[in-house]
Amino acid sequence: MNRSLFDLARKLKLEKASREFRDIREAHGHTATRRLMDEVFVDFPDIDHSFIREFQTAGFFARVLELALFAALREQGKELDRTSPAPDFVVRGDAPVAIEATTTNPPQGVLAEDVDIASAVRRLIPDDLEAAEAEFVFQIGKALRRKLDHRDAQGHAYWEKPHVERVPFVLAVQSFHNPSALFHTTGPLSTYLYGIRDVPTRDRQSSLVLNSQIVTEHRRKDKTIPSGLFAQPEAEHLAAVIFTNSATVSKFSRMGTERGYGPEDVAVARCGAMYNPDPDAAQPVPFGYVVGDYGPEEHETFSEGFHVLHNPWARTPLAAGALDGFTDHRLQPDGRLLTTIRHPDYFVSQTMIIQGGKAALPMARRRVQQYLAGNAGRR
Repeated sequence: MNRSLFDLARKLKLEKASREFRDIREAHGHTATRRLMDEVFVDFPDIDHSFIREFQTAGFFARVLELALFAALREQGKELDRTSPAPDFVVRGDAPVAIEATTTNPPQGVLAEDVDIASAVRRLIPDDLEAAEAEFVFQIGKALRRKLDHRDAQGHAYWEKPHVERVPFVLAVQSFHNPSALFHTTGPLSTYLYGIRDVPTRDRQSSLVLNSQIVTEHRRKDKTIPSGLFAQPEAEHLAAVIFTNSATVSKFSRMGTERGYGPEDVAVARCGAMYNPDPDAAQPVPFGYVVGDYGPEEHETFSEGFHVLHNPWARTPLAAGALDGFTDHRLQPDGRLLTTIRHPDYFVSQTMIIQGGKAALPMARRRVQQYLAGNAGRR
């Protein structure tokens, strides 16, 4: 029988646990978070019996990503094989896929304790957008290449392991290298993977026109890395990259609250920017809602927020339907990226947990109204 994720691992003292774990373990406002995480973990096969300790210490963010990805795949009815510790997930059936999850992390020598990821709620937008995007690309590139270069004790890459031979290999990644890392979406990542970026212009009728521009390298300060990872020889075994910026504690908090797992004196609000369906729109639109102010048919899913970017040059590509529950991105012959959206596409958001007895819910609704009123002109 699985223990709770919030029971301390054997011989681990609370003061040695990560700050993020301690905050969630002890916070009244995270009651729903804890309950949903434990509920998902009941069915999570912890093959090497390291998940709880890593969840409670330096691997907290990576383990939250794994837990959310597991829940999303199970939600889609995928047949999961967890009999081997690596790759993290192997989907069996008619459209098999092997998935290894990874994260970007604070720079070497900087402990997670020193990086207040929670401050992203208060300071979601980086101070220098251009520099932050460059750092994001470098960090994502490093995380992906680290996994592509990895070999086990027998000298096998992930895709060479006997139980996943001839199975499409996919890397899932999320960024936690600094407090504003979750601000970034698929845009700069797709540019890095495909070596192409969309440049928006307007025609004489003021309609939006997107033109493809080839990108050969990415620069950060005095360093450069080549663009177009998918087209490079070392990525020929990489069928796709799964990206998300929402497989976080906040997702578990919102979904747990929707299910009624939270106390009555706590309300949760979510605000941010989302996809604009107007074909001539160059900017996202603001959104905001109080969690639970809608029916069960509108409840959030674990699959929301996950994106699959396919490698058109992969030696073993993904079969149709392999990851059909996620938003899908495919490079077209004209250099444009075709995106198939299957869920509400929230680019970036912040989740506010509000405690205040009977006043919590009205307070949450006012916060949302104030946010929408303050961003009414952003179209």
